[in-house]
Amino acid sequence: MKSVLSIFTAAFSSTFFIAFLSFASALPNGQESSQQLANLLKKVDTFSADFQQTLVSSQGNIMQRVSGHLKAKRPGLFYWYTAPPLEQKLISDGDQVWLYDPDLEQVTIQTLSAQFSQTPALLLSGEVEDIERQYDVAEVTSENQNRLFKLRPKSPDSLFDSLYLSFNREQQLRLMQLKDSLGQQTTLEFSNQQINQPVKDEIFVFDIPEGIDVIRQ
Repeated sequence: MKSVLSIFTAAFSSTFFIAFLSFASALPNGQESSQQLANLLKKVDTFSADFQQTLVSSQGNIMQRVSGHLKAKRPGLFYWYTAPPLEQKLISDGDQVWLYDPDLEQVTIQTLSAQFSQTPALLLSGEVEDIERQYDVAEVTSENQNRLFKLRPKSPDSLFDSLYLSFNREQQLRLMQLKDSLGQQTTLEFSNQQINQPVKDEIFVFDIPEGIDVIRQ
């Protein structure tokens, strides 16, 4: 359960991405970068994609690699599925969050707090107007012409140090990469993206199976 929650409360590594950053150069205007990122995210009303998530230690060792599928819909709707052997679901209807672990036969339910709603993954489904207030943003450029943004949280209580969002030439989000205070890095690499395709609201409500333990927080 903790492995999925860490993506949303701390949240998003691969060696190729570190190499990618090594020849990137930052653009100077932070306010302009914030607006450019907000403009890209505003174009996305719904987002569906497969993902591979890789967690790397501060020593560069791969600690975990999982795959799955996510769906996001503004405002505030989110569906996250991690495939076996670490099967989990995390679903939000904009008001509350369900975390379902079939191996433990339990679901944890909690309110979508202000802190939780500002976590990196929910940039895909939450409001984007406050990006400049929440993050210092710099756009960087690279030789492969992808658009890359670096975000540093302004809050001293943040559970991560830096976040990178990479967009391809078609302006589709292709990668999120996060480094936490322990030096661990997590990368979400997206594939089979579908932008602004219809997604039913029913997907974002969890129907609790019979016999499952319910924990409310």
